[in-house]
Amino acid sequence: MSGLSHRRQVILFLCAVLVPYAILIALSIQVIGQDTELREARRSGQQRQTLARVRQELLARLEAISRDEIRRELKPGERYRHSEVVLVGWIEEERLVLPWETDSAAQRNRGLIAEPAFEAKIRGCEHAEFGSEQSRAAARCYEEAADGAGSVVQKAYARLQWARALDKAGQRKPALALFETLLAAGPEITDEDGIPLALFAADSMAQQGAPSPRIFESVNAVLSAHPWPTPASSFLASEIAGKLARRSSGTEWQKAEDLRRTVGALVRMTEQAQRLDSDLLHLGLPRRDKTGQPVWIAYGDDLWLVGTAPEENKRTPVIVVRAPDVLAPIETRLGMHFADAREPQGEPLGDPFSGLKVSIAPPPSPSLQQSFDLQRRLYYFALLLVAAATTFGGYLLWRDLRRELRLSELRAQFVSSVSHELKTPLTAIRMLAETLQMGRVPDPDIQAEYLDTITNECERLSRLVDEVLLFSKTEQGKKVYRFRPVHLEDTIMAAARALEYPLRQKGFELHVHIETGLPVVKADEDALEQAILNLLSNAMKYSGDSRDIDMALCRSNGNMVIRVSDHGVGIPPSEQSRIFDKFYRAPTRENQLIPGTGLGLTLVAQIVKAHGGKVAVKSTPGEGSAFSICLPLEGNV
Repeated sequence: MSGLSHRRQVILFLCAVLVPYAILIALSIQVIGQDTELREARRSGQQRQTLARVRQELLARLEAISRDEIRRELKPGERYRHSEVVLVGWIEEERLVLPWETDSAAQRNRGLIAEPAFEAKIRGCEHAEFGSEQSRAAARCYEEAADGAGSVVQKAYARLQWARALDKAGQRKPALALFETLLAAGPEITDEDGIPLALFAADSMAQQGAPSPRIFESVNAVLSAHPWPTPASSFLASEIAGKLARRSSGTEWQKAEDLRRTVGALVRMTEQAQRLDSDLLHLGLPRRDKTGQPVWIAYGDDLWLVGTAPEENKRTPVIVVRAPDVLAPIETRLGMHFADAREPQGEPLGDPFSGLKVSIAPPPSPSLQQSFDLQRRLYYFALLLVAAATTFGGYLLWRDLRRELRLSELRAQFVSSVSHELKTPLTAIRMLAETLQMGRVPDPDIQAEYLDTITNECERLSRLVDEVLLFSKTEQGKKVYRFRPVHLEDTIMAAARALEYPLRQKGFELHVHIETGLPVVKADEDALEQAILNLLSNAMKYSGDSRDIDMALCRSNGNMVIRVSDHGVGIPPSEQSRIFDKFYRAPTRENQLIPGTGLGLTLVAQIVKAHGGKVAVKSTPGEGSAFSICLPLEGNV
């Protein structure tokens, strides 16, 4: 009957809620899908138009920059016309010729320093300085080389070596004077590697702690002379800025930090330019699209756009611009975001741009947007109502079914346990009675023992039946408690006597401790005795190998406390809050081997609650359990 009722509830639930809910969902999905397709079509069309406009505008801007910069040869002190330009180079023999590699001033200086007579004089001085370790003699040699130099570059180069030799010889003051003259040499005076001699002088002066203003002025002059100093010059300038920052404070420290940030950005750009040279073949430069237009490639961590121009004199011009500087005006005006191919969001911008993506969200027309929003709200609101009703109904049905299944399971377990509890003593009574009836035990002492066992099993049956009846009456609200003045010590002793034979038969020792001078309390003596018997029976069942049970009666904090303690298996902390539920037994391996109905502690809790008291448990697995019945004394003393 119960299964039929459950099926009927499920069928009614499906018919009343789920079927309309499913139909509404299907219709809503179809309508929303159509609306979404329409919006997507309009969005895609607008996006294609926007992308075409962006490509055209961006390509026109880059072509204008290329025309202005490609054929220009920068002179010392000049910068690129367009601030967006990073560098202009050439592809020769499948490699990128970078700007600092074509510096005519550096090439001229390299030739002057390498003149045979001057180079031989410098080599002789270096032999005295490094081979013989005669710094003073080397300083005089460099001085002679400077006096006999045939050009400004040779004179400055010899003075730099002269100043270094004097510094090594401990003559700091004349060395510092020479370094100061080199600061004014200008960025066009370089060594054979293209590094301005002024930077070497600035580095030595920063190391010695010389005043900073001249050093700042010299380093800034070198950095502003050309957009691309050599990589070695950039790294040396970075070292100088670090030394100045470490020994400066206040305004000077802030200037040093600004210089270090500027040089740091230049170093990063230099490293990325060198990586671009290494990746040239991988990028496939020069590259053209299907229409023959140059392809602009997004490249690097600091996003660059790299493009080429038609070949000139067997060289292919390469121009590199900072992508954020070129793209920022378009982003601001059209509300979009550009990124390289590494970012997951966005769509490729398409030819003639490689690796460049753009995220566009053009808003639809306001009236159409409002219509879409209103329809969606109606659909979502209807779906929400149906979903809420379905969910709530499903929850109620699930809760009821779950409760009924749990109760059915507990009832089945209870019936099985009660049947076992009844069958065991009945089997013993029948066996012993048949033995006595057949006269197979002539010994009077054994006969008496058999009769005691039969009596004890009958009392056990009686207690079990009383327990079931008491639980039934309590559940139905028919249990009537008869309160009268009671001496609890008499109740405790009566319970102890009732279990004296089973305790002795199983080898238990019951230790009873009763405080003297205790007052009487108003209670139902039979019900309390039943509760105490249940606690003692539990202690016997779960004592394990221990054979000691303690029972105490005392007065504490305005309560009469009855405590029953064992030293057995104990109760896990996670189960202690549920052991007073009806039919509940902790799912442990020991409980599976111990018979029981799951009603004993439930009855204890109900009886104590009817007396206005409470029952508590303290238990540690493997050490035992202690159950306490606390009965209030207000109005009883």
